Amino acid sequence: MKQYRTDIDGLRALAVIPVVLFHIGFAGLSGGFVGVDIFFVISGFLITMSLDEDIRAGSYSISQFYVRRIRRIFPAYFALICIVSVFAAALQLPSDLKDYGSSMAATSVYVSNIGFWLGSGDYFGLKSEFQPLLHTWSLSVEEQFYIVFPLLLIVASRAGSRTWMKAAVALCFAVSLALSIHGTQAAPVAAFYLLPTRAWELLAGSLLALGVAGVPRRAGMAEVAGLAGLILIALPIVLYTAHTPFPGLGAIPPVLGAVLILYAGMGGQQTMAGRLLSHPAPRFIGLISYSLYLWHWPIIVFARYVFLDLNLTLKLAILPLAIVMATLSWRFVERPFRRPAAPVAPRRLFATTAALTCGIAAIGLVFARDGLAWRISPAIVAMANKAAYQGPPRTCGGAYQKRRTLATLCVRGTPGAVPDLLVIGDSHADALAQSVFEAADEAGHAGYQISDTGYRPLLGYAKVGEEAKYRYLNRLAVALLDSHPAVRTVVIPAYWHQAVSIDSYVDPTNARVAGAVAVEAGFGALLKRYPDRRFLFVLPSAHSLTFGGDAAPRATMFGRTAFHPAIPRAVFEAEQAEYAPILARLKRDPRVRVLRMSDALCDATVCHGDLAGALAYSDDNHLSYAAAERVKPALGRYLRRDRPTVQVAAARITPPPLPAPLR
Repeated sequence: MKQYRTDIDGLRALAVIPVVLFHIGFAGLSGGFVGVDIFFVISGFLITMSLDEDIRAGSYSISQFYVRRIRRIFPAYFALICIVSVFAAALQLPSDLKDYGSSMAATSVYVSNIGFWLGSGDYFGLKSEFQPLLHTWSLSVEEQFYIVFPLLLIVASRAGSRTWMKAAVALCFAVSLALSIHGTQAAPVAAFYLLPTRAWELLAGSLLALGVAGVPRRAGMAEVAGLAGLILIALPIVLYTAHTPFPGLGAIPPVLGAVLILYAGMGGQQTMAGRLLSHPAPRFIGLISYSLYLWHWPIIVFARYVFLDLNLTLKLAILPLAIVMATLSWRFVERPFRRPAAPVAPRRLFATTAALTCGIAAIGLVFARDGLAWRISPAIVAMANKAAYQGPPRTCGGAYQKRRTLATLCVRGTPGAVPDLLVIGDSHADALAQSVFEAADEAGHAGYQISDTGYRPLLGYAKVGEEAKYRYLNRLAVALLDSHPAVRTVVIPAYWHQAVSIDSYVDPTNARVAGAVAVEAGFGALLKRYPDRRFLFVLPSAHSLTFGGDAAPRATMFGRTAFHPAIPRAVFEAEQAEYAPILARLKRDPRVRVLRMSDALCDATVCHGDLAGALAYSDDNHLSYAAAERVKPALGRYLRRDRPTVQVAAARITPPPLPAPLR
């Protein structure tokens, strides 16, 4: 048996602490999510080393392997799910408990990574912020890996020499890495969550354990490897962000860093990195790292759920609370079950585990059915209904989902009028469309609507992960504008922050480009193609987790009778600065005008989430119908073209003069 390596405990601490601090929201650790990749490498290294020892000793047993996995993983895992489920049932709204129930059922059978890929989508997105079991995706990846990997090793070892076994693992590593690099570009959400694009990270540790790299022969080599490993881990933790393409090529530095640290300790030399990681403080965190990983995220989710957002006091309280819960879990759940006082027959252990799994899955399905709606008063349930804030039913959105054509596009506005208007954009366009067409009707105009979630008319560009949608809707928009010269006004409401700073795109050559590049070039191509049209860009107002129908019912449920959400205007203006230069360059075209929703919702100091008691948002960023109505007069004036200045309440937007219409 190999000598116990205390530096691996410290490496676990180096993996878990950045993850926890990143999730809490502390500045300076925007790439803390790479800690999961370090865990993958450690897991692959240790498990493969154990399996390899058993194979070489002739004592390999698949049942004993799974007995060890169950004792190591399942007790703390099941304890967490049970306790979190009690809090979810006590605190969550029915719609949220339904989502939780689905994730609970998926988590119980270790397919939560697939569930979150299909359901919540982006790991860094808003919906993920309120999923108490989101972090279990990585545990599902591991368990799926260990269903297949032990069988691969034993089959490869019996098929030939150890060289065959190393070759089989190396081939799987190469294929998975290639899939990861490709998938991060072509299907980034799937690449983030799924085993085929993550397996190479565990296999990197496996290859090291199988001796592919040997051991460092000299102390200097081990010293350099250890320090290089620390640097390769530290840099991504500090430099990466939620917008860094990941995993793919972006995961190579932290994975290689973990491999180098493990390699540095394989020859028995004492290195600076090893001494740092073997210090009692990181060693202790490493010992409780599994439970700390399990507990930190539900604590964050429920704190945000109850208090609506995390202020500095809450952030500072979460880490010690998570450490306390992790320590209790490690001492009273992990350790006793890992080394039970009396042996338990494998058959009995498997049966008990299966029964618990089925029970948890069944409870999850009960939650998922109706969210136990009887727990919450009907008034609060009604508050959580986003449709209540959206005005008349929105039936004209989802142009891609419904595969709208020129013949089936909605025509809205004044009945019988020749359509001369196009409202086009993402879900923010859908939120504003009713008010735009009401203003059009009052001004004697009619027009078409092309809108779908996440879509902006960026000619020649397509959002990564939604390429088919963009190409379909771009073709539809071009076909409409080319064949309908009477459509002279194009109104483009869009979520600029997401478009510029969150999303990434592929250009006409299929190369991946940043949002800022695609937005400027794509809108620029639209303006250039249609020199006889005029364009109104409608900019969003602020966004916040404390806004809208997501937060209001929780505020009421948890005793906030006077709920007037707001964020500092300075925060919103800092966000606007992300896309202000792009907008300024687009506005050099005299046909471009800009309408800022913030003029209706922000004063000199704050941006409001309500208007005279009515919610200004249906969720954290989409306007309510009540707020959209506030800008209808300005829209009407623009459509009538009777004033050079568009006004919203007391604010002014003064664009360049419009050219005379072409006949």
